Amino acid sequence: MRMGMRGHRDTLTPQIKGYIEWRLEHYHEDKRQLNEARQELMPSNTPNYSAEGGGGGNGRPSEALAMKLVSDRYINETQRNIDAIDHVLDRLEPIDRKLIDLVYWKNTHTKEGAALALNMSRRTGYRHINAILQAIALELGLISFERLQQ
Repeated sequence: MRMGMRGHRDTLTPQIKGYIEWRLEHYHEDKRQLNEARQELMPSNTPNYSAEGGGGGNGRPSEALAMKLVSDRYINETQRNIDAIDHVLDRLEPIDRKLIDLVYWKNTHTKEGAALALNMSRRTGYRHINAILQAIALELGLISFERLQQ
């Protein structure tokens, strides 16, 4: 993915950049935890014969589950972040995906080290990473396209 970002300058505030980098670092863990949170909300196949609620509780378990899923802030926020990262990752070129893998997922390289390992200059590595972070920030609505053009 070649983003149309100019130069090496960073258009993200330190807070936004830090948030996006943290989300990237925890991307796989967030996906796993999101699946676990959804599984915890799923009703059991075992009937509930307790005396509470007249022998089975809510007569509309599917509706109750849907309301829990829609109203759960953690699930919604985590899904939104995962979707934004997925959307950007799907458009990345293999070398950009490898940069993300080495720096944020495997944590085996610094940004400079990953760039050198992938036969690119330090500056080019930073430019690629910044473009990816900017694309995720755009996808999340944390920055506007107009801001990138400044």
